[in-house]
Amino acid sequence: MDNNQNTLAGAEVFKLAPGDINHLFRRTGVKGNSLSAFTYNSEQAATSSPSELFKVLSESPRLGQIAGRLLEPDLKIEFNRGGAGAADDKYYVLLSTADKTVLTQMVNSQGDILLLLFDDWEPFLEWWINVYATPGVGDYRKVFPNVLETEILVCALHCIDIYRRSYMESMLDYRSGLSLSLTTQDFVQLLKRSLASKDKRWLLPTMFEVTPGLKNSSIALKPEHIKQAEELGFVTSNESTLTLGERSKIMGTEFITSWIGAIGWQATALINGEERSLSRVFLAPTAFANHMFSFEIGSGGVSRFRHQASTKLELTQSLDQWMESLRKVVGNGTVTINTDKTPQFKFCGQCGSKIKPGKKFCTSCGSAL
Repeated sequence: MDNNQNTLAGAEVFKLAPGDINHLFRRTGVKGNSLSAFTYNSEQAATSSPSELFKVLSESPRLGQIAGRLLEPDLKIEFNRGGAGAADDKYYVLLSTADKTVLTQMVNSQGDILLLLFDDWEPFLEWWINVYATPGVGDYRKVFPNVLETEILVCALHCIDIYRRSYMESMLDYRSGLSLSLTTQDFVQLLKRSLASKDKRWLLPTMFEVTPGLKNSSIALKPEHIKQAEELGFVTSNESTLTLGERSKIMGTEFITSWIGAIGWQATALINGEERSLSRVFLAPTAFANHMFSFEIGSGGVSRFRHQASTKLELTQSLDQWMESLRKVVGNGTVTINTDKTPQFKFCGQCGSKIKPGKKFCTSCGSAL
């Protein structure tokens, strides 16, 4: 990612040559920590000279702030982008408890280190949202009403990919109809092939490839996960045959026509001197919604996810709340992060209506909960 060394979208922009990092250590006296991508090499520092790029930063009043965040951050967010036709990209966002400034660390096409310093999370988020999010549409039907096991999401995204695949094959074969049925065995085998391919043209492998640390989650697909995907409308089953459901068709068409790539990120902090992963998120924007999946590890190491289909404004509000939670975590040493800070309602499995805590029957359709 390339930018001029001046200002950009409310940020001050600096460049450094890779060898300038050693001189940044020497000039500022910062020792570094495990969250930083850089370590001090005294031999190289003693035998090399800083580049012309370093001079601009060394004369800036922002030198101390940038060195503190780049070399000794308290909170690191690793971002990866890819999927669909989007170019692969990786960068870091670094924060400190000393103040609210936000430093973005990138590498440009010439191999220089590109640094964007924002005064606060708000201007950073405005820039980030304008680059990666779509406007979306309001009142997107809720797809996953509860916090669910990640295996259910794996099944759902696989169904979307199968629909996309069938659609493309029908075009290549000049067929008007789609092949929407397959055996359960073929469904599972195709899922294994999808994940092994690491092919980011498809939604499911993209989620695992761009979301840092997600591959390390304990994922074990069971028949009940396919059953729950069926209850959500992604598939219907008949003995050993699975047929893609209405939800797969709707979302499959959505991703065929308007998926612009995906972004995965993970927030890591030093908690009482120990490096801890706090939050992991996958975002897949389309013209209809910014699909955000946040992951958490529950009891027994079970991976669960929460889904939000947001407009650009709603996504901005959610990520504002997310950062507020992260800053509190870094401040007090706890490790509970939720991207959705609204009251935790449950939803009726029959009609999808919100259920207030403590209710045993749906107040809309009367179904037992």
